[in-house]
Amino acid sequence: MSLMELIIRVFKIKSRDLLIFTINTFIILLFYYLFFKDSETLYPLILSITVIIVYFIIEVISYKKFIEKLEDSKVSPDYNNADINYREEEILSVISDVHKHYLNEIYTLKQEVRNRDIVFSKWIHNMKTSITVIDLACEKSNLDIGSNKYTKDIKEENNMLKKNLEECLNVIRLDDFSRDYITDKCNLSELINNMVNLKKRDFIYKGVFPKVFIDKNIFVYTDKKWCAYMLEQIISNAIKYSKNEKGNKIDIFAIEEKDKIKLSVKDSGVGIREEDLQRVFDPFFTGSNGREDRNATGIGLYMVKIIGEKLGHSVEIESEFGVGTTVKIIFRDESVI
Repeated sequence: MSLMELIIRVFKIKSRDLLIFTINTFIILLFYYLFFKDSETLYPLILSITVIIVYFIIEVISYKKFIEKLEDSKVSPDYNNADINYREEEILSVISDVHKHYLNEIYTLKQEVRNRDIVFSKWIHNMKTSITVIDLACEKSNLDIGSNKYTKDIKEENNMLKKNLEECLNVIRLDDFSRDYITDKCNLSELINNMVNLKKRDFIYKGVFPKVFIDKNIFVYTDKKWCAYMLEQIISNAIKYSKNEKGNKIDIFAIEEKDKIKLSVKDSGVGIREEDLQRVFDPFFTGSNGREDRNATGIGLYMVKIIGEKLGHSVEIESEFGVGTTVKIIFRDESVI
């Protein structure tokens, strides 16, 4: 708070006291004017003004100290200061009680959420066990009786269920994110090439060719596991929404700027409608493109945004409907900080 703001605030708070002082000064001046010579009114006027100024300065200093005590009380509910008057003590005591009450409420809510997440996590892991059994049964069925359309359908639905359960687990893990990541210096080219190799089959099935333009000497500070998750979501979307045209490609490139590194994944796909673009990071929002694809969950880009924020990365998206989409991950260049 600036000095001028402090003076204005104290003036508003003490306006009644200052008004009483002013009225008192006029009464004294009137008394001197009626019973003494005109020249003798100067002394009481100077004295009264001096008293008012001194009083106001003391109040400003006192209020400034009180504001500092209030700021300190925000830090800890057990704040205690011997240099306080009874009014300040009452105010700070109420703040302390409110602070403790809300801390207890927050702790209780966190415990409830943690217990719920533990139950959901165990339930999801149990379901994943069943999924593994179904997958093995489908494989055995194919070996025993050959290719079967119904078995393929079951396997496809099983894979979709597995993917959705993995998404659920990742959402639950976000609450304990601070205990599940390690920021380290990572080679960006290596991260991208590993992910491109992992998605090789998807590129082939879609008929899309990845073109990577990343200097092998570019390093970023991130968590390998979570950054790989972000890249998988972005590249999977680029593949999924690419057009089925011969020679279609996905460009992946990085640009080094003064204090950041911009990684871009650019496709020549269906693009995103303008009215959907502002909501693509909202949870469960699939947009017009997602409504045509039953596999879309609306969780991928939401998770990318949240994880990026927790890792200190920015995520941006640009798109033109019918032309293509570019998703950017902006890493801070720690070497220049």
